[in-house]
Amino acid sequence: MSTELPLLAIDGGQSSTRFRIGDATGVLPPVRTGEPLEQQISGAIRTALSQRSQAGPIRVAAGYSGLLPEAIDPARILEECAGLGVRSVHLAHDSISGYLSCLGEQPGACVAVGTGVVALSTGPTGFARIDGWGHLLGDAGSGYWIGRRGLEAAMRAHDGRGQDTGLLAELQADFPDVESAYIQIQSMEQRVAFVASYARKVIELAGRDAVARRIVEQACDELVHSLDTGLRRVGWAPGCAPAISWVGNIATNQMVDGLLRGKMLQQWPQARILPAGGTPLDGVALLPGLPGEHPLSSQVLHAQRSASAMR
Repeated sequence: MSTELPLLAIDGGQSSTRFRIGDATGVLPPVRTGEPLEQQISGAIRTALSQRSQAGPIRVAAGYSGLLPEAIDPARILEECAGLGVRSVHLAHDSISGYLSCLGEQPGACVAVGTGVVALSTGPTGFARIDGWGHLLGDAGSGYWIGRRGLEAAMRAHDGRGQDTGLLAELQADFPDVESAYIQIQSMEQRVAFVASYARKVIELAGRDAVARRIVEQACDELVHSLDTGLRRVGWAPGCAPAISWVGNIATNQMVDGLLRGKMLQQWPQARILPAGGTPLDGVALLPGLPGEHPLSSQVLHAQRSASAMR
């Protein structure tokens, strides 16, 4: 398969699905975690390709939140989309594409922080994924995690059970009848994304509000804990100098970035903390070229149309 074929890159997340073909980009609905993912991937491919200006052969690479290899058949997705010119597909969990967007092929650890969060490490003994278990079971330190605690702190302040915080005023601005907020939020189709959106409010207040600051500090502690755990699981020893990075609007916020950097260097003083080498879509675009000997290559699902099938 010629690597000169254009590439459709898709980054499927819990708040939105983004795609890129060449220089053109677009946004699609988020991943619906309670529904089969395979059909969502096929649908995203069809929708994205319907928006390109020129038809013709194309490769597809996608990194998706919640992707379970045993539940996805890349050959079936390829067959469903072959009529659109798709010649190959490369699929992986978004922790893989997130890692590649941060560190490329070099060993170390990264954490991708959005609505959810997942950390990935590679080292002497292979790879380890930490968290990424969704807002009900995990995602510690994520946008949802921060937003959820911000909303809870607001309601505690309203009840008199918690410390006064500007987070209550933020909630009242959206829900003047603050006691009905929980019903309205629970009724939202995109309630996970809505709760996660409050992370921005918490972080913005953290410089002048003790409650918000404490939530952000605790989120950073969780993220550092995940990075540290992953490094140890793949054979990095204290005193080593692993490459470490993070990606996502929350982790790259100036305050959060500074907190993560300081806390991480307390655990790993010799670590090389690097800025992300690219965006999540850049990481997705690296999936087709990942060398077979790389520790993460076994986690990339691949299907390609044979030469005879393309005649």
